[in-house]
Amino acid sequence: MSTPNIHGQRRTFSASSAVDAQNAILTDIKIEDGTTWADMGRVLGKSDDRAAAYANTAAAIDLPTFLFGCKEWGGRFADPLLGLVGGRWADANAVCTGDDQAALTLATLLPAIIAIEADNLTEAHELTPHEVLIRRVHTLTACWLNMIAAEKGQAAR
Repeated sequence: MSTPNIHGQRRTFSASSAVDAQNAILTDIKIEDGTTWADMGRVLGKSDDRAAAYANTAAAIDLPTFLFGCKEWGGRFADPLLGLVGGRWADANAVCTGDDQAALTLATLLPAIIAIEADNLTEAHELTPHEVLIRRVHTLTACWLNMIAAEKGQAAR
């Protein structure tokens, strides 16, 4: 296991560095998207002057405001803040291929499949002991196929 479940690596940060990151993120998003503080406030569920204050003062955003920002901008908004504590944004249905070493999963399953196919007959009872690995491989290959399809879709545009 590569990361401890209970006592992960401890990261320290100051509240002021979190607010500085929040200020920079909101300012960058406003500039990049060419929006107004009123637009930003609508997204964050706040007034335009409150949205501007979150980008220009020492006022920390509250949890609902943070969640509204996550809903609208995802990792673009959340990653710099979550990064302060070693986190990152991922959509709920995302498959993080880095979380499961694909080559290791395939290499672990391959000898079993070679042995099963040695008699040119594959039966369910032979596969059952390897179901967990087979499902991992299925998830990985489905992810790869989705990545390929997405890239082909991008190229077709």
